Amino acid sequence: MRQFLIRYNAAAQHMGTWLLGYEWSIIGCGTYREPVGEAGAQALMKRFMERLGRKLRTPVPYFAALERRYSGCGHSEIPIHWHFLAASAQPAAMSTMAENLWKEMHGDAKVEEYDPMKPGAYYVCKLAVNPNSVILPEHLDKLAYHGPTDLLAAAQKDPYVPDHLKHKALGEYLRIRPEQKLAPYWRPDGRQDPVNAHPRATEGNHVEGSR
Repeated sequence: MRQFLIRYNAAAQHMGTWLLGYEWSIIGCGTYREPVGEAGAQALMKRFMERLGRKLRTPVPYFAALERRYSGCGHSEIPIHWHFLAASAQPAAMSTMAENLWKEMHGDAKVEEYDPMKPGAYYVCKLAVNPNSVILPEHLDKLAYHGPTDLLAAAQKDPYVPDHLKHKALGEYLRIRPEQKLAPYWRPDGRQDPVNAHPRATEGNHVEGSR
């Protein structure tokens, strides 16, 4: 049986578990067609969500993670992009509206309805506490939280988390995972990559991580 060397990021794992506790409507990736810095990108993300909220006639709760590297979403030449989760009472209309609005304002985008049985929550925060990432949460107080209140206790019960790392809150570690039937991995460009798949529907953090 083949084995894979994967990267386990404790902070990303806990943050993904926390994000799973919210009822998100969409998951998306957005790039820029014009050069932009970190501060400018954060301002533009806030402006995008504000405009989306005006279209929906309600503030939009969201969690966004900026990555300072190139994205596979539309192959933008600007080495900075966002992954984000957002919620609305109108999820079906929201995905198309958000994708069209981002393309109008900024660059390429891929936005889909959020499926809690896919690893999107972990994917969005895969670079948690990484120097090449910045997180931007807004209006989360407007969402009901249904997840665990003790993330370390949740890790104790999670079969994905290695036994010797269940008490870790921070740090990045390498582990060996045996080959097994993998769930398709959600990618922001819409492709499914078996190399970057996961052994369960809601996990993340692997060496071969896609963009």
